[in-house]
Amino acid sequence: MNTRRSGYALLLVLLFVVLLLSLYSLAYRTIAASLRVETARSLVNRRDEGSVQAAARGLSLLETGLPPTDPYACGVTIETSRGPRSFTVTFTSEAGPTAWSVAAAPTPDDQDPPPMPATFAPIP
Repeated sequence: MNTRRSGYALLLVLLFVVLLLSLYSLAYRTIAASLRVETARSLVNRRDEGSVQAAARGLSLLETGLPPTDPYACGVTIETSRGPRSFTVTFTSEAGPTAWSVAAAPTPDDQDPPPMPATFAPIP
C-alpha cells in the first residue's frame, strides 16, 4: 500500500514565499522610514542653512554694542549651497536694555533693508 502525499512540496514553497515576502515588507518599512527621516533632516538643514548664519552674524554684531533703534532691521547676504541669498536680521529689545532678541528670515523681494553695519559701537 503506497499512499502518495502529493502537494507538500508546493505547500512548502508557498509557505517559504509568504515568509520571504513578510520579511521583505518588514525590512522595506524600516528602510522607507529611515529614508523619510533622512530626507526631512536634509530639507530642514537646507532650509535653515542661511538663516542660522545670518542670525549668528547678528549675534556677533550685537556684541559690539546696542542697535541704534528698537526694533532695528538690516540686511545681509549669505552664501548658501543654492547661491547667495539675502536675509533680514531684526533686533528687538525684550525685557530691558540688556535683553535682545535676534531673528533672521529671508528678505522678501519687495523689501530692501539697509546693509548690516560692521559694528554697533558709537563713532567717536
